[in-house]
Amino acid sequence: MRERPRDLIWIEGTAAGCRQQALNLLAEQDPDAVGWVGTTAGGDGETGAGGIRAVPAGQGRSLLGRTLAAGVIDAHSGLDPDDLGALAGAIGGGGHCLLLTPPAAAWPTAPDPALARLLSEGVSPDPSGSAFIGRLIRHLGESPAVRRQAASDDMDALPRPTGYPGVGAGTLEPTAAQKRVIDAITDLTRDDDPATLLITADRGRGKSAALGLAARALGERADIRLTAPSRSAAATALASAGRTPPVFLAPEDVRPARSLLFIDEAAAMPLPLVERLIKENRRCVITGTVHGYEGSGRGLIVRLADTLARQPRTFRHVKLSRPIRWAPDDPLECLVDTLLLLDTDPRSHDNAGAPQIECVAGADLAGREQDLADAFGLLVAGHYQTRPRDLRQLLDDPSMRLWLARDQGAVIGILAGRVEGGLDPTLSREIHAGRRRPAGHLIAQSLTFHAGISEAATRRGLRIQRIAVHPDCRRAGIGRALVDAARASALDDGLDWLGTSFGMTAEVLDFWLACGLRPARVGNRRDASSGSHAVILLQGLDPHGDELLAQARQRMAVHLPDQLAQGLSDVPTALASRLQQDLPVAVDPAAIDQVDLEAFARGHRSLLDTHGALARWAVSGAGSFDGDDRALLDAAVDRPMDGMAMAQTAGLSGRREAIARLRKLLAQCLRTDDE
Repeated sequence: MRERPRDLIWIEGTAAGCRQQALNLLAEQDPDAVGWVGTTAGGDGETGAGGIRAVPAGQGRSLLGRTLAAGVIDAHSGLDPDDLGALAGAIGGGGHCLLLTPPAAAWPTAPDPALARLLSEGVSPDPSGSAFIGRLIRHLGESPAVRRQAASDDMDALPRPTGYPGVGAGTLEPTAAQKRVIDAITDLTRDDDPATLLITADRGRGKSAALGLAARALGERADIRLTAPSRSAAATALASAGRTPPVFLAPEDVRPARSLLFIDEAAAMPLPLVERLIKENRRCVITGTVHGYEGSGRGLIVRLADTLARQPRTFRHVKLSRPIRWAPDDPLECLVDTLLLLDTDPRSHDNAGAPQIECVAGADLAGREQDLADAFGLLVAGHYQTRPRDLRQLLDDPSMRLWLARDQGAVIGILAGRVEGGLDPTLSREIHAGRRRPAGHLIAQSLTFHAGISEAATRRGLRIQRIAVHPDCRRAGIGRALVDAARASALDDGLDWLGTSFGMTAEVLDFWLACGLRPARVGNRRDASSGSHAVILLQGLDPHGDELLAQARQRMAVHLPDQLAQGLSDVPTALASRLQQDLPVAVDPAAIDQVDLEAFARGHRSLLDTHGALARWAVSGAGSFDGDDRALLDAAVDRPMDGMAMAQTAGLSGRREAIARLRKLLAQCLRTDDE
């Protein structure tokens, strides 16, 4: 059964007609062997006709770990590219993927909730239609893997596959490649020295099953723990182990131990978490999908290599290439790879000189297949956890601006930016108070809410969201040339500022400083994906932008010393010095503190953003506090990151109640002062 090719059945028509046709085709299938993303007759997340349970659009990743006989993706509920990749990757050999869509002529302009979720507040889809969907239609029409039909066509029910293994693949014998993995894992158990085994492959190559088969081979004599993004993501590994499954632990529950640790689907987990698990556990086996919808395994490999190079441990890398869940050269795999650009590795390139910079619209790039593949391949290689969903945003978000760097005709660099800000003053003040958090507008919102500049979101700017340069062409000025082109375009468009936000490292910070941008705010907590504190850098492009940067730098001069003593206490000294360089001196914090305290007391400003102001006020303005109230204030000043300690000190139930009490007390005092 696994050697039989898979296909895609494209059903066009009304939503109701397509869903009924899909149910007719699946009438002979085991409902538990069918994955359905979108809406069935029973609705999202409910068991509909035929006993098939749907998962809501956008949650296709919940199918990870299953092996399906058939799958349905209902694009009438919106088409999230991650859903398509996840569903296709879960369908076993001989299975069918059913794609339900409006008629092709109407599909690009049909309402699409999946696209709406990608757009910022105030941004509407291009009325001319989706470039991503238009490209999809073109490839579907050309692919021999696609069977196209109308919802009204008569068709016999699909036969039930024979020998369907479900997730019970533990009954299967390992392939030759999986035996190599089992042997490598067995070697780890024989030596107590620190060691890491990395197993990488494309989807369907049996790497997760290999973990379970290794546990089965080792039997009860092995003490093995298993972690993954979710228990469902680890279903294949657990089932493949037969009677001796590893002990499953959620990633946050894994503690340092000498026993073997399996980390399945690591590319779908935050890199800092993976690094911590490796550091704290002597022997680790890690799997990662090289080209996947859950994250970039290539990015994982590059970053893990850096991490492991700094650690005194043995490192081995095993690659699996031949699929076992379906046939080699499977037509559905080839089609999905093309649709979602899952196999776009940068081609080798000899840099010949200064690049040519080109501004290109997403709709135009969608029609230039090689350029699109080269550009997206650079993003996949350069940014951890780049996903197919990002491809749709590049092509369909009207606020997106794209610049390509070319050399000898080849794309060797890409910069993607989004226009943001320009919000209504009333909305900006609501953001400042923490009562509104509209979609998108990352820098505009952060400067308004976290930095505390109430009108910041009214200013329009270009946020550089992604920048990537070909690995063979780095350190040749290509990145700066792309930034220069984006800056010139933003000036021509009358924007107020140019900015970016990223996980802070010394190397990346130095690049942006060299490009003329200056730090405007640093996040108090580490970013979940990068493991670094996020920093916003800004450059003014007109008097409004210059004034915004000046305000942000003044507030940073007041906030940063307190941040470095609290949430940023682990930032290296050299990096802290870079942040403090050329900040305004002799800034009187009184006016800034007053704004911060008001926003905390009467809005939803966070405690860490307000901590410095609160600490200064506790010395000079909190004389009326006593008893539990004084204890609460002191705990908030002394241990602002320990919500439970604050609550226990004041006899309250938890952090939320403690913060609410603190806001109320501060509001009362400020009201008294006003009177």
